[in-house]
Amino acid sequence: MKKVALCLYVMYFLVGCAPTSPSTTEAAVVEHWYDVMPRASWAKYPQVETSQNWFEVYQISDNTYAIYEPFQWQEAISYLLIGSGNALLVDTLQGIGDLKTVVSQLTDLPVIVINTHSHFDHISGNYQFETVYGFNQSFALNNAKGHVNAVNAQYMTPDTFWKNIPSSFSAETYHNKAYDIDKFVEDGEVIELGGRPIKVVAIPGHSPDSVILVDKTNRMMLTGDSFYPASLYLYFDTSSFKDFAQSAQTMLSYRNDVDFLLPGHNETMQPVNYLTKLHEATLAVQNPEAPSTLEEEGVRNYQFNGFSLLVKDPLDR
Repeated sequence: MKKVALCLYVMYFLVGCAPTSPSTTEAAVVEHWYDVMPRASWAKYPQVETSQNWFEVYQISDNTYAIYEPFQWQEAISYLLIGSGNALLVDTLQGIGDLKTVVSQLTDLPVIVINTHSHFDHISGNYQFETVYGFNQSFALNNAKGHVNAVNAQYMTPDTFWKNIPSSFSAETYHNKAYDIDKFVEDGEVIELGGRPIKVVAIPGHSPDSVILVDKTNRMMLTGDSFYPASLYLYFDTSSFKDFAQSAQTMLSYRNDVDFLLPGHNETMQPVNYLTKLHEATLAVQNPEAPSTLEEEGVRNYQFNGFSLLVKDPLDR
């Protein structure tokens, strides 16, 4: 989830408010966020046809699907992990399209939903599913109650859409529906899908309830909004750079267990060496001499190779 005023600045100046870092030349010639679409990196993966054209679905491994929303500026990504006994749906996007129908066309297995964190663009389809796992944590519990139209309608303005908008969607009535958390998970708990154990690891910072999901069997780490190759948002009232810096160390501790990072926006299957870069970036930000720019009052931007950190000014550490 992004703050609108800063987000529109990033969207038109850096091309895309969530996850890519185009060159200065690209930024100079692009007028709209969708002018860089489609993103070439998705062409590496087989696309799977479904009945819902709001989503694009890609098979990124034999037992893993990325369900992508490329037609709205969040470009959010959900992941479906298939085991022999259960499927795990990681994040449920914005509630714009019919995600449950897509999932039912990909697997007949019982589906467990878990969220990398509870910002609205990751949980708004939760209500469609029978089994939702989550943290017994105040931020997560509050967001599970849902939100009325006024809370998130600012992210659904006409300039945030491109095409293929479902006929059932209306920005005027858009709201985030409540859902039940059926099982509370603990930090370090393993969800067994059948031959595919998925470890849940708490990494607060972007939000108080952020987690990574570590799939050692398939050498993947699902990072949500705690890493993608663009501007990472750490300046929200509920964000903490101090926590994020510690969480970057936690993420780095799994660098020998995974080969790819699966972010929650824009592009998938990022190289694991970003974990080292992310940890080094959190150390650099704590240096008063580190170069940065003041994006707006209270928000400072530190640019690194392939991503940036947007943090509070002054830094909370």
